[in-house]
Amino acid sequence: MATSLRSNPWRACQSLSRQRIRIPHNTRHLSATSLRSANHASNPLRAAERASHAEEVAKSKRSIIVSGVGLVACAATMYGLVTYDVFGVNALDEKHGSEGQGKQEDVSKNNGAMKMDGPTGFPSDGGPSVIPLQDQGLVEKLATGNSSVPYFPTTIRLPASAEADNKQPGDEISTSGGDEYQLLGLGIRSVSFLSIQVYVVGLYVAKADITELQQRLVRTAIHPPSDDTGAITGTGADAATSLVPPERQQLKQLLLDPEHGDAAWTAIIKDNGIRTAFRIVPTRNTDFMHLRDGWVRGITARAQQKKPAPGATQPGEFQDQDFGTSMNDFKAVFGGGQRKNVPKGQTLVLMRNAQGALDALFQPDPTKPVQWMGRVTDERISRLVWLNYLAGKTVSSESARKSIVDGLMTVVERPVGTVTQRVV
Repeated sequence: MATSLRSNPWRACQSLSRQRIRIPHNTRHLSATSLRSANHASNPLRAAERASHAEEVAKSKRSIIVSGVGLVACAATMYGLVTYDVFGVNALDEKHGSEGQGKQEDVSKNNGAMKMDGPTGFPSDGGPSVIPLQDQGLVEKLATGNSSVPYFPTTIRLPASAEADNKQPGDEISTSGGDEYQLLGLGIRSVSFLSIQVYVVGLYVAKADITELQQRLVRTAIHPPSDDTGAITGTGADAATSLVPPERQQLKQLLLDPEHGDAAWTAIIKDNGIRTAFRIVPTRNTDFMHLRDGWVRGITARAQQKKPAPGATQPGEFQDQDFGTSMNDFKAVFGGGQRKNVPKGQTLVLMRNAQGALDALFQPDPTKPVQWMGRVTDERISRLVWLNYLAGKTVSSESARKSIVDGLMTVVERPVGTVTQRVV
């Protein structure tokens, strides 16, 4: 064949040309097919996608299995608790049933007399009333929050009003025949924008008059002296002997109200029958004139607020001549005498007796006797002094007012007449 090609060059050229054309065509076809197969087999993106899908399927299966096992376990647990009475519910029911039967038997043995449940100290158990006020418990002293006057006694004994009938200012007066007074609340009197503490003041009430105080508080809560349409009302309200928590909260808001609080406090303290006293102990050296001026400013401001409307034919409650005379008597109680200074730690007491007369007492030292300073018989004077601490937009000591109101809330939560024998 090689000889033939050499002898015929033209044929040899055509043969070579045909071979050259065929070979590239077959090569391209085979190469493309092989390349596509290789790319399809080794693409990493497709491999990762298949692996992620398989992992999600496996995770879903595991979740279904775990949920099913949990449902079965919960059902089995509940069935076991109910069946085997793990918490002893059946035994407790049997116990209550036997106790109820026993109580019925006790009632029949006692001729139908039933003993009511209640805290120790209520009359139902035959013991004396022991009612702690203001979280005082059985302590004899209550912290004041001031380092100069750290404590106030929870109970004090004050002389009877009749003891001062024949006394002169500066005379000693005995407290042995007097009554015990219970602390309702206390606070600190501060002045100026620097909040300089001047004295600690606390309000006390005669223990024998607590029942009357309870009754007035309940009446004030049920029939508040205001035009508030949301006042406490209800069937049988007039026969109420104590207040439930919502009523106590409304009474508390009323006593702290800047507008209606004055009328509410007046309804409580104006009438005869409740003896109260403010005990004042200075935290820094002061004098009677300084204390008196503060009370006089408060009295004058409140008296001016009660002036009659223009055109009224009747004078206001505090605009008559007798009231002016009583103001002069009040100033004289603290304006004269040999003693003018009041060092810190010494005690001044303002007493309001059952008729509203004000007696001023002074005790320079706990070991020394009490001195009588004087009396103002006009009830309006003592009432306005008391309102300076208890009612209105501004009071002499806001902390004292809040503490006193909190103490009164512990009084009205008990039935009337159960806080009469002993209060600690």
